[in-house]
Amino acid sequence: MIDLATDNSVEIAQSQQNEENQFDNQQELGQDVFFELLITQLNNQDPLKPMENTEFVSQMAEFSSLEKSEKIYQLLADKLDTNQVLNNANLIGKEIAAEFNGIVLKGEVTSVMAKNDQTVAVLDDGSEIEVENIKAVSAKEQG
Repeated sequence: MIDLATDNSVEIAQSQQNEENQFDNQQELGQDVFFELLITQLNNQDPLKPMENTEFVSQMAEFSSLEKSEKIYQLLADKLDTNQVLNNANLIGKEIAAEFNGIVLKGEVTSVMAKNDQTVAVLDDGSEIEVENIKAVSAKEQG
């Protein structure tokens, strides 16, 4: 005779393993994945002990809260990038000297931009220098 609880446990374990493999391949838990997980959980629940409504509502609320937090984080990160560019815009038209790995670079800053979570100054020769590597700033020499 097959024990339904054991059989159900094996299915749940296999399902959870498949879901873990899916999550390893994805960097973010999106809404679609959340609902797939929820449906799998509902399909594999013990019919004699169904999921409580409060658990279901709690999971939905947690997901909604997490999703909103991620959006707020992204907005703040974008705002920080913008602020860092604006704060360093005064470098445009100035001569700078920067050091990176023992190499000294000098030139006139033609623009400032955010790139890969860093603020970089673009020199007149096309070189890009991370602002934190700038060692000296001076007015452009006339002549």
